[in-house]
Amino acid sequence: MIMSMEKEWFDHGDWNEGLQINIHPSVDVSEFYRQYHKRPDLWKAAFGYLKQDLTLAGTGKCILKENEAIAIVSAYETKRMEDAKWEAHRKFIDLQYVVNGEEKIGVLPLNKAKCDAGYQEDNDVIFFGEQDGAYYDANPDVFFLFFPGDVHRPCIQTGGGSKPVKKLVVKIAVAE
Repeated sequence: MIMSMEKEWFDHGDWNEGLQINIHPSVDVSEFYRQYHKRPDLWKAAFGYLKQDLTLAGTGKCILKENEAIAIVSAYETKRMEDAKWEAHRKFIDLQYVVNGEEKIGVLPLNKAKCDAGYQEDNDVIFFGEQDGAYYDANPDVFFLFFPGDVHRPCIQTGGGSKPVKKLVVKIAVAE
């Protein structure tokens, strides 16, 4: 249940720095509120980066704040469902935004995930085997936030086979 203060903050929208892209309804607003208020500087940097014309951005990494916020633009072909992996992170929150194209993203609460393959500290990732989860369309209209309590499965092709995607992932350090 979202507390009134959190919902009011979220609905008011000052957090988005004037961004004209919607946040996906699957996002945990309570956790977003908590993380944002512990490190607003990181979130302002992330949303500031997201506001630029990313259709013109080249692929690669951009350090927004050393060891705490990194923007990564990539281009790839979407994958068949069976080739996409469920994953979660402990140290970084993923802000994921499809700049061009479309893909499906699976979402599952970490406490419902089974069969993890062990945490890889160097890459801050835990991969999981096949799971049931909710699947959503990711396109240039929305961005997603995946917190340590979220398992996600990005890069899945939509109907009609593999298609090119340009995507931004901003890694934002988790505030303890």
